[in-house]
This record gives sequence, structure tokens and C-alpha cells, in this order.
Amino acid sequence: MGVVRTKTIKNKHAGGGPSSKSSKDIAPKSKKPKGTPPSKQVKDKGREALLRKLKNPKKRTYTDEQLGIPTLNKITPVGVVKPRGKKKGKVFVDDRESMSTILSLVQAEKNGQIESKMIKARQMEEIREARKVEQAKKEQDKKNKLEDAKDALRKKRKRKGADEEESLKEYTSAGTKAGKAKTKKRVSFA
Repeated sequence: MGVVRTKTIKNKHAGGGPSSKSSKDIAPKSKKPKGTPPSKQVKDKGREALLRKLKNPKKRTYTDEQLGIPTLNKITPVGVVKPRGKKKGKVFVDDRESMSTILSLVQAEKNGQIESKMIKARQMEEIREARKVEQAKKEQDKKNKLEDAKDALRKKRKRKGADEEESLKEYTSAGTKAGKAKTKKRVSFA
């Protein structure tokens, strides 16, 4: 059998065969890609972009002047000439009555807060005073109980002392023999 060659070449430089090829042996290759042309793909992408724009139109943004928002309390930029008689960087409402009503409302709210704080402070002071009185009463009760316990102990001592005196009188009246008989025997270990 002869040499069998596979379709895939593992090393393109190690291939056998003539080194110089004639132009007749090689078939001309077309450089055009097979399949759909790229121009159609570009057109499709353009259509998709147009459809997206039509479906989701850009939302329009409005300026403050177009919406009619008043410009109050803005800081004036550097270089802008300030009118005389007005505060620097502020624009106030011309209507004095509305300004005074706003000020009175704010002042009343602040006064209410101050009053409520004062009322709370008074209530807390009353609570503290009540706690002090209660604590003093508890301490007085403790002292009274302690004094009662001390008095009871003193009375018990006096009673025991009187009983011992009576028992001593009995011993002395009975005599020395009777006293010796009643005493307990003691044992000492050396």
C-alpha cells in the first residue's frame, strides 16, 4: 500500500511536495463572504434604533422660569450688582402682611415649645420633690424600726439580769452544800 495522507496537516512547513507551485495548480479563491451581506445587518440595526426612538421619546426638561417657580432666598453670584437698600444675597416677599403672619406663626410655635418645656421642667421638679419626701419617710420608718428593735433587746437584757439575781439569791439561801451539788463536773484534758 502507498502512503495515505489525512486531510488535516499538523505542521504546514513539514509537508512534502514541490516547494514551487505553479499558478495553474492553485485555484483562485473568492474573497466575498458567503451568507447574508453585511449591509442588510447595518440597515436592520438602524431600523431597530429608529423604532426604539419612536417608542421611547425623550422626556422634555423644563426650566424654573418655564414652570413659573419663584426665585426666593437665592444667593447672588459674584459680579452681580446688588440693589441698594436690600440685604446681600436675599430676595424677600414684598407683601408685609403675609410676612408678618408667617413670623407670628413661627413665633407662636416657638413660644409654645418654650412653654411646654417650662411645664415639663416644673412637672419633673414636682416629681423629684415627691421622691425626696418619700425617701425621707422611708428612712424615718427604718430608723423607727431600728429603735424599736434596740429597745426590745434592752428590755430582754434587763429581764435576764433580774432572773440571774433571783437565782443567785436562791443559791446563797440554800447554802454552800446545795451550791456544790448543783454545779456541773468539769473535765480538763492536759
